[in-house]
Amino acid sequence: MTRFDLYGALWLLCSRYHSGRGSRGYRILSRLTLAGYSPGLSLQSHRFESTTQRDMYRQLWRTYHKGL
Repeated sequence: MTRFDLYGALWLLCSRYHSGRGSRGYRILSRLTLAGYSPGLSLQSHRFESTTQRDMYRQLWRTYHKGL
């Protein structure tokens, strides 16, 4: 696992499910930008860059949806 796998998984989850500028997801997207993260073209097209990133995304998604 690399931080880029984690950043990519977080970016995809937050970009799909944030609920506006005041939301937690939007704040996470802003922090990723401040950390210098910029998603690759494949991730922007909603294609994972690695299997680790995909697995992390799925775990984050399950955790996110349990909290709803």
